[in-house]
Amino acid sequence: MLVSLLAAGLASAASAQQVQSPSDPKLYGEIGLSQLKITAKDGPLSAEAKPGLLTGTLGYRLWPFLSVEGHVAGGVMKDEIKLNGVNTGIDAKVPSTYGLFLKPTLPLGERVELFGRVGVARTKLELSAGGINRDDTGTDTAYGLGVNVHLSPVSYLQANWMNYHDKDGVKAEGVGIVYGRRF
Repeated sequence: MLVSLLAAGLASAASAQQVQSPSDPKLYGEIGLSQLKITAKDGPLSAEAKPGLLTGTLGYRLWPFLSVEGHVAGGVMKDEIKLNGVNTGIDAKVPSTYGLFLKPTLPLGERVELFGRVGVARTKLELSAGGINRDDTGTDTAYGLGVNVHLSPVSYLQANWMNYHDKDGVKAEGVGIVYGRRF
């Protein structure tokens, strides 16, 4: 079954490649909203918060099925940290994250394509309570998966999952909804 799916995907990719022409737009931009889940574990203690991000991506298609992307995001919603499920009174926010990614794609027909992302991201986390603020910034390998559904030859909707940071017991990952446009 896996071989059949792979063969169908490659056949679809081959037919899609024939449809694309050198005049097709190579530059694209995306804007969206993401809901992050930040978790930190230290022995029996587990902390969790779910802040929101406004995301923006600028990409360039190098070849029909490989792009390079620059990604930026900023916090639009903070969330109270829960320690082992109990509210702490400490808010978590991601003021910024930015990164550089490679994005391979696999067309599944004319309107749908799957993609992956792999690269590096720098994420800043801000904790605040009672007028006291603490910032922490980390750089890590980042990766994700998603699907684009084309609305027209130049616009699409996207659903994605991204892992921005997973180091030293702290993990930042999330799901997003995005509008994209080629130009």
